[in-house]
Amino acid sequence: MNYFWGFSWEGLVVFILVMIPNLFYFWLPNSSGSGRTPSKHLILDIMEHGSQAIFIFLLVFLISKQGAPMLSPYTIGMAILLLLYYLLWIFYFRGYKNFTVLLGMAVVPVAYFILAEIWLHKIPAVVPTVIFGVTHIVITYIDYRSAH
Repeated sequence: MNYFWGFSWEGLVVFILVMIPNLFYFWLPNSSGSGRTPSKHLILDIMEHGSQAIFIFLLVFLISKQGAPMLSPYTIGMAILLLLYYLLWIFYFRGYKNFTVLLGMAVVPVAYFILAEIWLHKIPAVVPTVIFGVTHIVITYIDYRSAH
C-alpha cells in the first residue's frame, strides 16, 4: 500500500490558500448581492458538500509514501490557477457577477485541487473532487439561471 493516515501540512496549505477569498465573502457586507436564498437543489447540495468533505479529508489526512518536489509543473500550474482564482474573486467583489466569472469561480479551484492531488500523489482524492466539481458547476448554473 502506498498510503497511510497522518497529517499533511502541504494538503492543509493547499486547502487554506483557496479558502482565503471565501472568508472575505462572508466578512464583507453585501458581497453576496441580494442575500442568501433557500436551496432549490437539496440533493445536489448534499452531493457537493459530501464530496467536498471527503476530498478535503483525503487531501489533509491521506499521506502518500511518494515524495512531492516543491517546484514542479504541478505546483506552477497550481500557482497560476490560484492567481486566476484570486483575480476572479476581485472581479466578483467589484460587482462583475456575470456567468463567466461565476463559472470560472466554480471550475478553477477544482482544477487547482486536482493538480494538488496529483502533485501530492493523493490519487484517491481525485474522484470525490471530480464529483464535487461537477455538482458545483451544475449548482452554479442553476443558481445563475434562477437569478436571471
